[in-house]
Amino acid sequence: MKVRSVKFSFLAVIGLSIGFGIVIGGFINAPRAALTALPALPALQPVVNLAPAVTANSGIRDFADVVANSMDSVVSVTSRDNRNENKDGGEPQNPEDLFRFFFGNPRDEPRTPQRPRIGEGTGFIISDDGYILTNYHVVQDADQVKIGFRDGTEEIARVVGTDPSIDLALLKVEIDGLTPLPLGDSEALRVGEWVIAIGYPLEFEQTVTVGILSAKNRRVPLPTLDRNGLVTFLQTDAAINFGNSGGPLLDIDGNVVGINTAIARQNLAEGIGFALPINQARRVINQLRDFGEVKRGYIGINMNILGIDRDAQDYLGLPDRRGVIIDSVAPDSPAERAGLKPFDVIREVDGDLIADNDELIAKISSYMPGEKIDLEVFRKGRTLHMQATLGERLLLNGVQPAVGTESPEPAKPLESEGLGITVQALERDLRERLRLSSSLRGVMITDVEFDSLAAEKGVLPLSIVTHFNDRAIESVEAWDDAIGRLRSGQAVKIDIFFPGPNGNTRTFFLRAP
Repeated sequence: MKVRSVKFSFLAVIGLSIGFGIVIGGFINAPRAALTALPALPALQPVVNLAPAVTANSGIRDFADVVANSMDSVVSVTSRDNRNENKDGGEPQNPEDLFRFFFGNPRDEPRTPQRPRIGEGTGFIISDDGYILTNYHVVQDADQVKIGFRDGTEEIARVVGTDPSIDLALLKVEIDGLTPLPLGDSEALRVGEWVIAIGYPLEFEQTVTVGILSAKNRRVPLPTLDRNGLVTFLQTDAAINFGNSGGPLLDIDGNVVGINTAIARQNLAEGIGFALPINQARRVINQLRDFGEVKRGYIGINMNILGIDRDAQDYLGLPDRRGVIIDSVAPDSPAERAGLKPFDVIREVDGDLIADNDELIAKISSYMPGEKIDLEVFRKGRTLHMQATLGERLLLNGVQPAVGTESPEPAKPLESEGLGITVQALERDLRERLRLSSSLRGVMITDVEFDSLAAEKGVLPLSIVTHFNDRAIESVEAWDDAIGRLRSGQAVKIDIFFPGPNGNTRTFFLRAP
């Protein structure tokens, strides 16, 4: 199986020369992005009266009507960073800089003073008194932000608040009587429905493109995003380009369903664009307006990233595949204080069913720090009810096991295979090279069969098996004994530690052949 590398690019444009920048750069990491329009909101509350849905009898209305009613609400966003010193490690932006990049400064000439970095993107109006949404990366580090309206007028905007974890920014211009775009429901949007993108790509005036919603719940590894999976994206084939960042993605009724954010580039392939679902933005608008930042609840667990498949369901004795398996609990966290333990399955929060990891993340993050939540938990065949008082979520919260360099007595150099996994004893030199804590016990995985269930689920070499069906594995002999006791078709639970600066333990549910 070939693993292909796909690059994800923000849609912002930086420049002194846009064309030159694209040819040289390929990846342009700039603070300019298209702004997405939201509806006029009393006290910034989302518009409830959406345009009527299109039915089979009414037919699909002309795209031109939707565009004509929306274009005045879509604006250009130009940001200026006077502190630019190529601090992002970005590409040279003009021919002189390019020459020096490769050959140095000839004859010790004085260096050309750094020009301010200019970013351009798109945005959209969400209230009649001048609030505008765009991407965070469009205005990141900006000293000045200028809004351009369709009639040619320009206004200086104030950055009211930002939420880097979902790449969102709220701006304000001091103008009344503006026309906002209505806010749609991205959760109700179905794959295959028509969508319309409006923006200011590549320094052109307003541009409209049309496509369909290609997929939902896509994970996109962008630089500013929270890596704990706080946000997923809509995928569309509507043509979007650099400069579209922050612009609205509309449904066929003219409601904003997403904020255009990124594109995937692989061998110049096109047709893969990503938009922040508007429902995720809608949840935080008022916090951005009132506090300038977003605070989210934090419970303090690491979830099993594979979710509940048939193997996990059978092993844990679950009635169905709904819920979230806890891999580990952070010390002194809200989860630990509430009594949660590894391998508990969270099934409900405040009476709402939790289908999977994404739903739990969204649910917990919708609460403020300090709020209490009621949990329904499945543990070893019993249903338990607990209450947790949430803490404050920070970027990259997680459990980080202690890492040390002390070495225990050398282990026997044995090797064994089972379940498509080959293991060997943890010898002294391996512990030192991997900088493993002296308290860590287990066997190291040296190989994973290509077509095995273990490989399919993400088991990797150079990781450490610590437990097998809740039994500690401290030697190759213990591994052999555990493998020998398996029955054909039996569900298996294996705990594996992944070394590294943020080392963590993950649980895998496999099945004996």
